[in-house]
Amino acid sequence: MHTEFLPLAQWSDRYWPMLVVGLIGLYLVRPFFLWPLSIFSVFIGYAFGFPVGVPLALLGTLLTCAPPFLIATWFNEGIPYFGRIVEHGTTLVETTGELRGMVAARLSPVPADAVSYGAGLAGVTTQAFVVGTLIGELPWAIFYVLLGRSLRTFSAAAIRHTDSRLILVVAVISLLLIARPLYEFVQEHTGRDEKTSTDHSG
Repeated sequence: MHTEFLPLAQWSDRYWPMLVVGLIGLYLVRPFFLWPLSIFSVFIGYAFGFPVGVPLALLGTLLTCAPPFLIATWFNEGIPYFGRIVEHGTTLVETTGELRGMVAARLSPVPADAVSYGAGLAGVTTQAFVVGTLIGELPWAIFYVLLGRSLRTFSAAAIRHTDSRLILVVAVISLLLIARPLYEFVQEHTGRDEKTSTDHSG
């Protein structure tokens, strides 16, 4: 089954500002309605094609991930109730490194909003959040933009198989990025707990 390519290139110039403003507005409200981010990237690929759609999808991703990050950062700084969660998150970030942790989290199949909230609560800096998001989301942006651009020729079965392979590859890469520091983190805390237990028993 084929679909007709959206003839946006033939639109009059007066429609483009409406499209851009509409996309920005939808990107900003998306996290509050829990809409899948992938739908937006696929639409951008369908509308703008490749490679033009890739930087647009990345900018949109960064824009839509900013509100959850900023909200979580505000909770981190302003509400003491989250202190214990923040302490554990900060320790883990310090172990893996802010940028490495952000890239690994974005590469993983974890929902984008969960990563954004987690980064804000863990005290990740804005610079690490922005750079890590752009790097980690790049493979996903390329994939979904290509998917959107190629909807006319891709079969449903081919899309499912390709999506499964991409998820597997990026999940493995994200694990490799943080495997060693995460192992050292677990070992350090396990040893600390054993020492505390021995001190109490003695």
